[in-house]
Amino acid sequence: MSQIIATDLDGTLLGSDTEISRENLDALERLYRRGIRFVALTGRTFFEIPGPLRESPYFDYFVYSNGAVIHSREQGELYANPIDLATAKSLYDMLLRYETLIELYCDNHPVLEKRFYNDDAFAYYAIDADFLPEMTKSRRTVDDLTTLLTDGHHIEMFDVFFHSLKERDEAKNRIKTQFPDLELTTSLTHNWEIMNKGVNKGSGLLKLCELAGLKLSDIIVIGDSRNDLTSFAAAKNRYAVANACDELKAIADKIICSNDEHILCYLEGIL
Repeated sequence: MSQIIATDLDGTLLGSDTEISRENLDALERLYRRGIRFVALTGRTFFEIPGPLRESPYFDYFVYSNGAVIHSREQGELYANPIDLATAKSLYDMLLRYETLIELYCDNHPVLEKRFYNDDAFAYYAIDADFLPEMTKSRRTVDDLTTLLTDGHHIEMFDVFFHSLKERDEAKNRIKTQFPDLELTTSLTHNWEIMNKGVNKGSGLLKLCELAGLKLSDIIVIGDSRNDLTSFAAAKNRYAVANACDELKAIADKIICSNDEHILCYLEGIL
């Protein structure tokens, strides 16, 4: 492989409507036929990835749940690093001390309790407006999340929304103290995304290189938010979209168009 594009999804490859444009899909095929290969590098679970991408013959690998799982189009699951069940139970109990909406990224799906799956709850926990379309179309619901904290389920990640930013900060400090084997990142205003220590997009990218024999020097990483900082730190070639956070732009090698301007069409013109 001479060149590989490892792209974030939300805010990057996907438009503000959380869909992939026809223009990007057409450019994806054209670039692939030129010998460029594609990796999805996302905080989403596998079945949150839009069907046209998940089923595409032009995406070779998916690094998802912020690096907790790596999937090959040809070989299936290559790697997984789920949270230990006892740790997941203790973390869940601790998070209940706060006003939280808790999602479990479990068995390749995002799951929350039915009582939180409504517009009032989404507003109360200040879920970002540009993420709401995804919340309303891809979530599974259960009556009680503790039914998933049992043998036979794999918890890839906690996605936790806080009503209070003060409580969000307090929870961060408590998690770091009480759960030193866990790691936090964020991609939204009021959330924490919690995985095993060392699990992040950067480590997922490095693990993919190890498993698939890819070279970092061949990979262009593209992203927009703070949960992309670790992949930018790992990569040799880093492109931030125009709508990216300032922290990402500061370490990018290049700033390209926005996510609503069909980034793959843009890349066709410069690669």
